[in-house]
Amino acid sequence: MPAVPLRPRRLPMPGRARRVPALDRRSGPRPRPVPPSHRAAGHHHRLSPSRKARAMSLVRIERNEKVAELVLDREDKLNAFNDALFEDYENALHELGADSSVSVIIVRGAGRAFSVGWDVARPAPSTNGDAPAHRTAHEDWLRLRGHIRAFTAVFDLPKPVVASVHGYCMGGATLIPACADLAVVGDDTKIGWPVLPIGGGMLGPVAMSHLGPKKAKELSYTAGSHISGAEAASRGWANYAVPTDEVLDKTREIAREVSKTPLDMLEIKKRAANDVLIRQGFRETLDACAGWDALIHTAEGNRRMVAKLGELGISAARTWYAEGGSLAF
Repeated sequence: MPAVPLRPRRLPMPGRARRVPALDRRSGPRPRPVPPSHRAAGHHHRLSPSRKARAMSLVRIERNEKVAELVLDREDKLNAFNDALFEDYENALHELGADSSVSVIIVRGAGRAFSVGWDVARPAPSTNGDAPAHRTAHEDWLRLRGHIRAFTAVFDLPKPVVASVHGYCMGGATLIPACADLAVVGDDTKIGWPVLPIGGGMLGPVAMSHLGPKKAKELSYTAGSHISGAEAASRGWANYAVPTDEVLDKTREIAREVSKTPLDMLEIKKRAANDVLIRQGFRETLDACAGWDALIHTAEGNRRMVAKLGELGISAARTWYAEGGSLAF
């Protein structure tokens, strides 16, 4: 058999460093892997260099033994979610989810409200000045998937989350208690839908799991509708409704009791309970929300509402709608 010549081994050229894979030298816990349902969207949540430079400034984390409190701290805006708060909130959740010294997480808001939901700014006019500018449906879908991922992240967190809800819990912020494991609300807490019918494929479907289809549809169809904390508890949206000044104490009492169960057992219990909800379609409901909301944003009625909001601003548009201005559409 003829000899096969050996290929000479390539040696590195003098002065050239051998190329090796870069190592991830980030300190602290690694971020939560993006679930398969989100990978398809191409939406990866990474800090920009300018955001890395600043510490989380719109949330606080307070610890007491095995219980940690994540506090939404945009008090001057009633904890309305802008891009910065979305990012700080998700980063804080991931940090606490990876911290083995924490068994239970409380999510609450600083000041007078849990959160009023999205930070609704007056829409910017388009380049021709005739009407507010619009994203493409695909761009809108990607944006909404990121928002839903943040609002519903407590469902996927491996450890129990207790929502402590007082004052106002509006719009997208209602998804946090809805997806939390437990919730305590104030008797007179206002849990409501946006004051203008802009969007609408997100809150109603999720609310059906807790409030039933009839009540969820009523709230969805009627802009500015709401229920009280007392009604929310009676319908199963929350575990307890107590006087507003007792909400946090009651939440802490529950969280402390839960924290007595070993963390590994809590994680298994949560997975087992959530598995039932997933088999009943809760995951598919969350995943579909962005598509329905992006679709409704393309409706002519929604475009007119957004144009009126851009023309009048939120306060005047709210009055215009309450007085029946939209009946002329």
